[in-house]
Amino acid sequence: MITRLFFITFCLLLTLNLQAQDEDVLFQAFDWNVHIQPPGQTWYNVVDQNSTTIANAGIDAIWMPPPSNSAAAQGYLPRELYDLNTAYGTETQLRSLIQNYHNLGLKVLSDIVINHRVGSDDAVTFRNPDWPTFYITADDEGPSFVSYPVTLSINGDYFPGTALKADGSDGTFAAARDLDHFNPAVRSEITQWMLWLKNDVGFDGWRYDFVHGYDPIFNKEYNDATSPYFAVGELLESSRVQTNNWVNFTQQSSSAFDFNTKVSLQNAFRDNNLSYLRDFSGNASGMIGINPGKSVTFLDNHDTGEAQQCCGSGFIFPSDETNLRKGYAYILTHPGNPMVFWTHFFDKGAGVRNAIIDLIAIRKDVRIYAGTTMNIAEARSDLYAAYIDGRNGTIAMKIGSGSWSPFGSGWTLRTSGNDYAVWTQGGTQPPTEDVDPFTVNFQKPAGWGSGTNVYFYNASTNSTMSGTPQWPGASMSSIGGVDWFSFTVDPQAGIAAQDIRLIFNDGSGNQTPDLSRSTDGWYSGSSWFASCPSGCPGSSNSVTLNFDRPSGWGSTTNIYLFNTATNVTLLGTSGWPGQVMNNLSGTSWSAFTFNIPAGVNSSDIGVVFNNGSGDQTVDLSRGTDGWFTVTGTSGGNLTGSWSNNCTGNCPSPSGRRISNSLEGESSPVSFVFFPNPFQNSISFEGLKTGDYKLEIMDISGRTVFQQSFSTDRYSFDIFPALRKGTYFLDLEYENTRSVYKIMRK
Repeated sequence: MITRLFFITFCLLLTLNLQAQDEDVLFQAFDWNVHIQPPGQTWYNVVDQNSTTIANAGIDAIWMPPPSNSAAAQGYLPRELYDLNTAYGTETQLRSLIQNYHNLGLKVLSDIVINHRVGSDDAVTFRNPDWPTFYITADDEGPSFVSYPVTLSINGDYFPGTALKADGSDGTFAAARDLDHFNPAVRSEITQWMLWLKNDVGFDGWRYDFVHGYDPIFNKEYNDATSPYFAVGELLESSRVQTNNWVNFTQQSSSAFDFNTKVSLQNAFRDNNLSYLRDFSGNASGMIGINPGKSVTFLDNHDTGEAQQCCGSGFIFPSDETNLRKGYAYILTHPGNPMVFWTHFFDKGAGVRNAIIDLIAIRKDVRIYAGTTMNIAEARSDLYAAYIDGRNGTIAMKIGSGSWSPFGSGWTLRTSGNDYAVWTQGGTQPPTEDVDPFTVNFQKPAGWGSGTNVYFYNASTNSTMSGTPQWPGASMSSIGGVDWFSFTVDPQAGIAAQDIRLIFNDGSGNQTPDLSRSTDGWYSGSSWFASCPSGCPGSSNSVTLNFDRPSGWGSTTNIYLFNTATNVTLLGTSGWPGQVMNNLSGTSWSAFTFNIPAGVNSSDIGVVFNNGSGDQTVDLSRGTDGWFTVTGTSGGNLTGSWSNNCTGNCPSPSGRRISNSLEGESSPVSFVFFPNPFQNSISFEGLKTGDYKLEIMDISGRTVFQQSFSTDRYSFDIFPALRKGTYFLDLEYENTRSVYKIMRK
C-alpha cells in the first residue's frame, strides 16, 4: 500500500512538473553586443537589476549567454570552460544572478557551446580543463595553425553526413577546433563540466549551440546525464522536416528553435500575405504544425536581430511596434514554448512591452501549452484567425486588417491592437480597473478635409463610449501650427482598457481603421508610437533625456542642446556648457526635460553631455525620450548608445519623482514594516509619535493607496483589486520621506 501510494504520488508530481514545463514562457536575456557596458557596470548586473520586471511579466525561464571564458566577447569561442569570468561579468555576479532568479521562482538556462573549443596558448593547446589534441576531429584545420606535428582523432567531424546539413553549412566550424564526440573521454569531460554548471553554479537547463556540427544522439546522452529542466537546440534550418528530424535523432530529449515559424511570420508581414501561416494540410506552416510540443517559437534572437544580422537584413523580424505586437500575438497564443527577446521587451517601447505582458497573462490564464491543439479558421492575404485550446479554456485570435470575430457566444475580448485581437472562453477574467485619462495625438495625412475628429466606442457593446460624442466624435485640438492634433479623454468607470476603440476621421469620408489605445500615444501613418515620431509640435512636445555618468566624471552633468539644421543653441535653452541636469538619487543617472521649439523637427535636435571641466561626449542626436550610456571614446570624446528605456542601475518611476523634489533630505525615522512580499495587509512598528502620510504607487507612479495616521503602530489592508507585482511605498514624516520597493504576491 505504501509503495502504491508512493508510486501514485510520484506520477502526480511528474505530471505536474511536465505541465508546468510545457506551459513555460522563455526569455532570452541578452543580445549580441550587450557585453559592452559603461565602466563599473556589467551585463550580469543589468539582468540582475531587471529580475523583478521580468518575473512580473510572467516569464518562467531565462536563457543566459555562454558562461565560459572565450576568445570572442560574446562567448561562442569557448576557451577555458571552468573560468566563468567573462565579458558579461564575474563568476560571483553570475552565481548571485542565478540565485536571485531562483528566489523569484524562475529557471535559468545556460548557452552550451560543445561543438568546438579554442586553444589557450595556441590553436590546439587546451587548458582548464587540459585536453589532448586527439580530442580534435580528424578533419579539423588545427594542424595548419601550428608548426609542430599534431595527433588528431581518427573520427571525422560530422555524422550522419548531410542529413541535418543546415543552410549551407557542412557541420565544420573553421574558427575553432571541432571536438570528437565519438570519443568517450570527450563526452565524459563535457558531461562533468555540465554537471558542475548545474549542481554547483546553479543552472537549470541548456540551450545547445550549433547542434548540426555533431551527432544529435549525444545531446540525448548529455540530457540523460544532467537531467535538465529544459533543453533546446539551435539548428538554423529552412526545412521544418529537418528540424524535426534533429529532435527525433535526440529521441525527443530536446526541443528545437522553430526558425520556420519565424520565417513564415516575417515573410507574411513583409509580403502582406497572411496565407503563408497555413500549410497545404490546413496546419500551421512552422514546426508547430508538425511537432508543437518540441518547438520553441520566437521572432528574433541575438543572431538574427538588428545587432548581429547573421543572415542578412531580410532575416530581421519587422521591428516596428505594430508588427512586433502582431508577431507576439501569434507566438504567445499558439502552440510551442514561446520565447520573448530582451531587445523587443526593453528597447521597443512601452506599447510592445505592455502588449507582451498582457498576452502572457492571457496565455497563462487559459493555460495554453506547447502541444496544445488548434484550428485555423482563416488564412488569406489580409486575415489570419485561429482557435487554440488550453487546459483552462480556449483562445480565439486574429491578425490582419480583415474583419473577423469568433463564432458563438461566451467570448470576451481580452486584448487588441492595430490589426490584432485576442478573445477567450473560460479562464479567469481579470477585474475591470478604471482607465485613467489619456491623450491621443494624430498626425493628419495630406489630402484630408479641414475637420479632425476622434470617435471612441466600446468594443464589448459595439456602441459609442459613455461620456464621448456620437459619430464623428470629438473635435481634436491643433498643436503648434504643425499637422498634429490632440485630444484627452477621461473614460467613465466600468469600461475595460481592452474594450476602448477609436477612429480618427475628418467628418468627410476620410478615416483610419478601428484602433485600440488606452494610454498616451501618437498615431502616424499606420502605427502607434509612445512619443512623437516626426514633424513634432513645439511646446507640447516634451522630451526627457537621461545620461549615465561614467566613473570619474564628477557629480555635475550639463546638457547642451543645439539645432543641427542651423548649428545654433536650441531656442529656450542655455549656451555652452548648457544646463545642469538633475541627478537621480541613488543612481549614476542624470535627467533633463525640455520642449522642442515650434518649427524645429525632432530629428534636428543635437545633444552634447559634458561636466563643464573638459569631459564631454561627441555630438549626439536625439529628439525623443532616451537613455544614453557611454561605451567608448573617439578623438578624446565619449561615445555610446541610446536606448528607449533604462538598461541598468535604474531609478524607479516613483523614486525618480521624489528624488527630484527632495534631493538631500534624510530618512525620517527608524522603523520596520512587514511582510514584504505582502498579500493583503502591511504593518508598521517602531514609528515615532507624529503625523504620517502614507502613499503607495504602482510602477508608473500612479497613486493606488493613500492614508494619513498618527500612531507608533499602524496596519492597513490593501484593496482586493490591487494586482500582484511591484509597488513603491512612500512614507512622509515631518517633511521628510522614505521610499521602499514592495511586492504583492
